[in-house]
Amino acid sequence: MVIKQNLSSLNVAANKPTPPTKVAPTQVGRVYGVITTPNSPTKKMFEKAGGLSSVGTIFYLDYDKSIDVTGSYSDTFLDGCKKAIPFSQNIPYPLPGELVSLEDFPSAATQISNPLSQKYYTGIIHIYNNPQHNSQPAGSKYTFKTFKANEDVRNLLRFEGDNVIQGRNKNSIRFTSTVKDKANLNEWSNGPGEDGDPLIIISNGHNIDKNSKIHIEHINNEYSSIYFTSTQQIPLIPDRNNILNKLTNPTKVSDYYGPQIIMNGDRIVINSKKDEVMIFASSNIELNTNNVINLNAKERVHINSNNISLGSTKSGELAEEPLILGLQLVDLLSELMGRLSAFSANVSTAISSPEGAALSAMNVAATTLNDFLIKKMDPEQLSKLLSKQNTTV
Repeated sequence: MVIKQNLSSLNVAANKPTPPTKVAPTQVGRVYGVITTPNSPTKKMFEKAGGLSSVGTIFYLDYDKSIDVTGSYSDTFLDGCKKAIPFSQNIPYPLPGELVSLEDFPSAATQISNPLSQKYYTGIIHIYNNPQHNSQPAGSKYTFKTFKANEDVRNLLRFEGDNVIQGRNKNSIRFTSTVKDKANLNEWSNGPGEDGDPLIIISNGHNIDKNSKIHIEHINNEYSSIYFTSTQQIPLIPDRNNILNKLTNPTKVSDYYGPQIIMNGDRIVINSKKDEVMIFASSNIELNTNNVINLNAKERVHINSNNISLGSTKSGELAEEPLILGLQLVDLLSELMGRLSAFSANVSTAISSPEGAALSAMNVAATTLNDFLIKKMDPEQLSKLLSKQNTTV
């Protein structure tokens, strides 16, 4: 049988595998170190535990033997601790000082050797029910290595049926729904939706109310957030909240209640490393800012539409003045300049002979210029220089 590399140190016995006959009851351990990087908690412990395959391994003491044991990040102390690995990759790694539940389950070698169990931690024991940490201090201090304790963190208020993933530092993912009789507590249960209409909220940087023992998301207060709605009205207050465009007259942001995705933050960046960024809309695309909209392209900016309007009047009406077709105008003006130049040359050298006779050269030049003006410079011909697509004010 092939054994995967870097999983553990396995001693393969020649005898027939025998399944474990007894599983120890749940135990409790106090954590003193967690392998997260090649240098955490120490380089020696990282290598001894198995290198990269050991990430998530904890060093612990049985809880009844950890009373008044401060511990340290020294190799000597950690080497005297027991080790356990996470039961699942989805289990959060504990902090030093936190208590974990421990159980014995089969190890990677169980199928090919005599009964051999492995110690697993199945979860953190939330002794304080605190979303940030549940570590017991060593004396009067916590023993975190890099983690910063922040007591200004609150549990999210949960509504019936909610599934919430809450991080340690004011961030969360909430799988929730409209709860009509709780509309006074959350801001997404108002509007025409019904109980049970789904909603997902990803929120980072909870703006905590110091007078409240719990927290609930408010889209205008959190650092950044993404809302995936179905029927909810979300009271986002954009920088511009009046009529955005008299032509399209889009629904006000806080009034819309169809399925939508709302991203809110101090800055939003969309970057494509290799291919296009594509934005499609079945109705309109609105771009609004109080400052400048920049369009930059190395080769060309191409705008294609049956009607391109640049600017609007002071009363808000659309631009109606057509733009001029530049190349055709240049051709026409060039020809006009040539005709005027020829006429001027003929006039400047015209001689009457005999005295009182008609100046035939001037007559020819004037007739030629007049024919040109009649054919090329009348309003019907000049209107052909106007753009049929693009207007301005």
